[in-house]
Amino acid sequence: MGNEAGLSASEVGALYERYGFFLRRRCRMVLRDDALADDVLHESFLKIMRGGAELRNVEHPLRWLYCVVDRCCFDHIRKRSHLPKSMDVPDPVGPHPGIQIETRDAILTILEELDDEERRIAMLAFVDGLSQAEIAEELGWSRVTINKKVQAIRTRADRILTEAPGSTRGVP
Repeated sequence: MGNEAGLSASEVGALYERYGFFLRRRCRMVLRDDALADDVLHESFLKIMRGGAELRNVEHPLRWLYCVVDRCCFDHIRKRSHLPKSMDVPDPVGPHPGIQIETRDAILTILEELDDEERRIAMLAFVDGLSQAEIAEELGWSRVTINKKVQAIRTRADRILTEAPGSTRGVP
């Protein structure tokens, strides 16, 4: 058993064995940089080891772990002046079945422009494919608030899609 605030090395090892692939894939998708994704994943697991005892009591461990990884990725986005603009990095995940890949990639492109709340909502809506009701429940906000924020994020992403070279969006 781990200490009060954290997890034991064996607990963290078991988490890594079970979820590490998915979490690294998430880091690669958000950061578009394999080396940085590995660093952020390592940093995430250190944070989980030191302060992740609450994970023992959560209903959806992977969702909780994604939240930790997302925060670490967002920290690195804030530290960098910009995300790599190249989308030539192989897509480690592919889009959620309910989300167009172009929309998801536009969202990933604008992450650095969003504040932390917007980033969290963008990831839940446009990467994880959660409904607005599920996002509202997850974050403890009203569905109306989530709807407004999702629409604002979508509008910003649409700007990227309409400005993309060779875009046929809006053309009959």
